[in-house]
Amino acid sequence: MENLKRILCNFYWLIALVMIFSSLECNAQAKGMSTRELTRKSTSVVYGKCSGVKCKWNQSQDIIVTEVTIVPEGYVKGNLGGQVVLTVPGGRIGDIIYEVSEMPVFEPGEEVFAFIYRHPSGKNLITGGFHGKMKIEKDKATGKRMVKSKKAHKNVPVHDLTDVDVRTAATGKTLLEDFIKEVEGYLK
Repeated sequence: MENLKRILCNFYWLIALVMIFSSLECNAQAKGMSTRELTRKSTSVVYGKCSGVKCKWNQSQDIIVTEVTIVPEGYVKGNLGGQVVLTVPGGRIGDIIYEVSEMPVFEPGEEVFAFIYRHPSGKNLITGGFHGKMKIEKDKATGKRMVKSKKAHKNVPVHDLTDVDVRTAATGKTLLEDFIKEVEGYLK
């Protein structure tokens, strides 16, 4: 009988712990943002080539950040000069890896379309986490540069989609020129 009481007591504690920890919320996920929202919340929108990635400790030596250098080909909004340095939380120094799940990863040499906002500290940060960085890739069939877009046209009747929207929905990519025009349209 004593064993049964101990087992039931442990079982109730286990249930209580599960209920407590399952009710905790995880707010680490980035809010999905449309291209319109990204454009409006950004102080600068740039497309260009990532020329460098450097990981370092922050000032208080408790978080690793990555400084990403982008050489702009063009600006759609704002102007940060001939070289843009972004600060992105996360990175690797030696054997220590600090991962921030909702932050984008930049690779030297890749072409990107980036939505940027200037933090009150003066640092340039990526708008909307990983939503704010889109790769630019050459289409193998046409050789044209395409923005790998994250937008989806779910629950939209096909007759309401433009030709660009239909191609984007089918391939997940938009012609760079079309994407620039779309972003410029949100500035009006």
